[in-house]
This record gives sequence, C-alpha cells and structure tokens, in this order.
Amino acid sequence: MSNGSPQPQNPTWWDHHELTFWLWAALNNADRYFSSSNAFQAAIADMFNKDISTRSDVRTNLDDLKKQTTLAGYNFVTAMGVLIRVLERSQYLFPSIQPPYSRANHLQKEGKQIRNMIEHAYGKDGYLSGGGHHKDKFVRQEAGITADATSTIIKDGVHWLGNRLCVEKVVDEIRAIHEEADKIEAPKGDD
Repeated sequence: MSNGSPQPQNPTWWDHHELTFWLWAALNNADRYFSSSNAFQAAIADMFNKDISTRSDVRTNLDDLKKQTTLAGYNFVTAMGVLIRVLERSQYLFPSIQPPYSRANHLQKEGKQIRNMIEHAYGKDGYLSGGGHHKDKFVRQEAGITADATSTIIKDGVHWLGNRLCVEKVVDEIRAIHEEADKIEAPKGDD
C-alpha cells in the first residue's frame, strides 16, 4: 500500500465496486427508511380514527412499525458512514466524482457526526450514559425542538436524524455523486 493520496491512474476493479456498492447501499437503505417511516406515520394518523385502548393488535403494529423505522434509520446511518469513508478515497481515484462530492457538505459534516454519535451512543461510557467525546453536541435544539442524536424528527415534510441531518438533503447529495459514478467504467484486471 502506498503512502499519500491514491491517484487516478491506479484504481482497481475493487475500488470501483466499493464506490458503486456503498452508493447503492446508502440510497437503498434511505428508501427503506422512508418507506418504514411513511408506513409508521400513516399508522399513527389512522390510529386517531380508532379506539385503540382495547386493540392490542393496533398497538403491536405501531410498535413493529416504529422498530422497523428505527432499524432502517440505523442501517442508513451506518451505510452512509462507510460511504463517507469510501468517498474520501474514491474522490482521488475517480476525479469525476470530486465536484459533486465537494458539494456534499451536509453529508460530509452532519453525516459523519451523526454516524459517530449513533455508533457511540450506547454502553457504559456512551453518550446516552453521559460519556462521549462531544457531549455538548449530542443533544441539539433547533427551531424550538430538542432531540438527541438517536432521535428522528419529521418537520416540514422532511426527516431529520438527531435534529441535525436532513435525510432528504443527504440523499440528493448522494444521488448527484451516484450519477457521476454510474458513468465510470470499472477498471479491468484482477485487482
């Protein structure tokens, strides 16, 4: 392995695969997250039309949908976290993705921060236990709404993870990179 930044003259088939796979994975997980969230929101809206106090099946369905949404959000965040690392390297190997990557400010700043906080939220020294490297940033207040990094908020029709990462905005940034990556031919060879 060489020191310094990778160069565009030496990308491998595997480098290309990693770039395209993690772009796909992040977008795929975002779609699953939106789908789960929309189903959960619809079930909540429907709940107000029913007397659920005696309907354990409705409560069980809501609990299940909430779990699915939480898991889908986590899967999106972790795939996005890997994608950020892949993009940091890939921008040098595949220069055509560099312009949309450099414009992906929300992904780079908030994406990395939310991923780290979610990954380090749990355990005896995690954020939820009062630990963590950036304790003062774990809870964020914006527009009168306070939430920790593990929370999902829907405001103005968009999803905010941890009251800091707008999932729709990040998806737009990833799609722009994906459009460029789709134009790149995979390098030949066994690497």
